[in-house]
Amino acid sequence: MPLPKPCRVLVVDDHPDTAETFAQIISQMGHEAKALRDPHAVADTIAAFRPHIVFLDIAMPGLDGWTLARQLRMTYPADTLKLVAVTAYAMPQDYTRSREAGFDAHVAKPVDLDLLNSILEQCFAATLRVPASRPSAA
Repeated sequence: MPLPKPCRVLVVDDHPDTAETFAQIISQMGHEAKALRDPHAVADTIAAFRPHIVFLDIAMPGLDGWTLARQLRMTYPADTLKLVAVTAYAMPQDYTRSREAGFDAHVAKPVDLDLLNSILEQCFAATLRVPASRPSAA
C-alpha cells in the first residue's frame, strides 16, 4: 500500500550537500522533505514541522545520532515518529547500537533508492496508509 502523500520527512546530516540532496530525492518521490544540518536544532524542528520520519546521520559533531535518537525517544515513541539511521557506519555492532538507541532502521550510505522507498513504506501503520485502489460500486 502507498504512503500518505505527502508525508513529512526530516533529513539531518551535518554535510549540507548530503542533507539537501537526500531531501530533494525524497521530495521528488512526492513527499514533503526538509533538510537540517544542526543536530541541536532537531527537537525544535520536529515540534514545528511534525515529520512522520527522521533520517538521521550518526557521525555529527557536538551531538551524535545515537545520543540524539535516545533523547528523541523520550518524547516521541516509535508509534509517533520513525527514526532511521543513515550512516557510513556499517559494522554489525553499529546496527546493534542503532537499535539500542531507538532507531527503527539502520541504512549504510549511499542509500539505494529502492531501499529508501521500501523503508518509507514499512514505517507507516496500516491506519495511515492510503488504499491502493477503491472498490468500484457495482
